[in-house]
Amino acid sequence: MLRFLGRICTEMNRLAGRSLRILGVVIVLICAVLAGGTIYARNQARTLIGEFRSLDSAADPSAAALALMAKYDKHLVGKSCNSDWCQYLFVFSNASISKFRVVPRAEIGAYVTLNRGSLAIVRVEYTSAVFRADSPIVGVQEGFCPVRSIEGCDYFYLNPHGQNVAQTWNGDVGFGQRATRDQKRAAWALNADCFTALTGCKDISELLPTVWKRTSPGAVSSRLRSMADSLADAAQPLPE
Repeated sequence: MLRFLGRICTEMNRLAGRSLRILGVVIVLICAVLAGGTIYARNQARTLIGEFRSLDSAADPSAAALALMAKYDKHLVGKSCNSDWCQYLFVFSNASISKFRVVPRAEIGAYVTLNRGSLAIVRVEYTSAVFRADSPIVGVQEGFCPVRSIEGCDYFYLNPHGQNVAQTWNGDVGFGQRATRDQKRAAWALNADCFTALTGCKDISELLPTVWKRTSPGAVSSRLRSMADSLADAAQPLPE
């Protein structure tokens, strides 16, 4: 009897060891899939932001925009046209990892507006933790100038702007193609890490830290001057 029980115990230990090895392999595979998905999603976000930013410096922004639209035609979710204007909406998400509920869903929406076939406006809306009630969103919009037109194309506006503003969940940057290099660099420096952050990004200062800084819980300050600044705003030092 004791010999029989001993054989049973030995077999159970063998099976348990085998089960643990199988479980270990499964865990490793899951981790590898999640790690690969995270790297892919983050690189996708960086690439997208970089490609839309690069339209500004293209020799022919309209041709570059059309090529970019053709590249991402599978992500086209909306199109609206009238006699002179057409606007296209492309949506990208971190579904490769958010479907496992490891990170909250994040999205990048890209609007391309053409005027009689020429690129007029590019707008990127970046949202973290889409389904959270207070999910932050930042919009970056660049207006492209007609050929030989200079006047009125160097604007740069922020919302919110100024110091210690309570609007932390919704930010917007709008500028013309002839804004300064530093302004455009800061505006397009969207934080790709928010696309794969474990808990998402909390506010606009995390989505676009080159434009806004969190100065206290529930408040941000703009790091750049805006044409919407009042005289009082302009007199305040910018945060470091």
